[in-house]
Amino acid sequence: MQTYAGISVVNALPSWYGSSMAVNLTVSVSIKEAEKCKKNDILIDTILNFFHEKYGIPCLDINVESQIPEKSGLKSSSAVSTALIGEISKKFGIEIDVPKYSAILSLKAGVSYTGALDDATSSYYGGVSFTYNKEFKIIDIKDPPELSAIILPRGGRNIKIDLQNLKKYRLIFEEIFRVSRQNIVLGMKLNGILVANILGYDTNEIEVALKKGALAAGITGNGPSIFAVTKIGEEGPIVDALSKFGNVIVTRSVGYVSRD
Repeated sequence: MQTYAGISVVNALPSWYGSSMAVNLTVSVSIKEAEKCKKNDILIDTILNFFHEKYGIPCLDINVESQIPEKSGLKSSSAVSTALIGEISKKFGIEIDVPKYSAILSLKAGVSYTGALDDATSSYYGGVSFTYNKEFKIIDIKDPPELSAIILPRGGRNIKIDLQNLKKYRLIFEEIFRVSRQNIVLGMKLNGILVANILGYDTNEIEVALKKGALAAGITGNGPSIFAVTKIGEEGPIVDALSKFGNVIVTRSVGYVSRD
């Protein structure tokens, strides 16, 4: 099964309300039955153990092909978990709420602070998710504007996330969430700049992208990747400017994907 990377519209850590937009960088997961169970990483093993204990599925060999750098803020864990859960449920005929169980099992594995239901929902269904992660509740999924996403990918996040400090901004992020439901790009811009400042990232690249015409720019997730979005066909000046800081990826927003 194939799922998608994402960029943040609203970071869920301060208020539990989160939103993510799928972009066309993909993860593909395939599975086959195996004689012996092998150790993978903690998230994959947590998912496999859940299905083995609850549904009696056999040992599996897992093949993951990913275009998303790990620990980059581009939702790689959610893309892997939803692709794997979706593939298992399809192969073994199990009816399950894929994004919800991605969130539950991500919490159990300790790879997410909130379960990242917003990320899991956009990874699995495409579009823009709006969720209340504390109750594993999907509020809405919208088709995004047609946007080009210019990403300065950076893996290996090395900052410490201070949850209590982020939660001091709960009311502001709740307001950004409300704004985002009416204007996705404006919410993305406000969130991206504010998260960068709260977490202590250098905002130079963000400012450069905005000066070159980006509709929104900022930190995605908890970083360290930088994103900018613009109308399709207007990427050139932004790409040229951000290329001075490293290799950039140009991709697009992804609309809603039916999983029926």
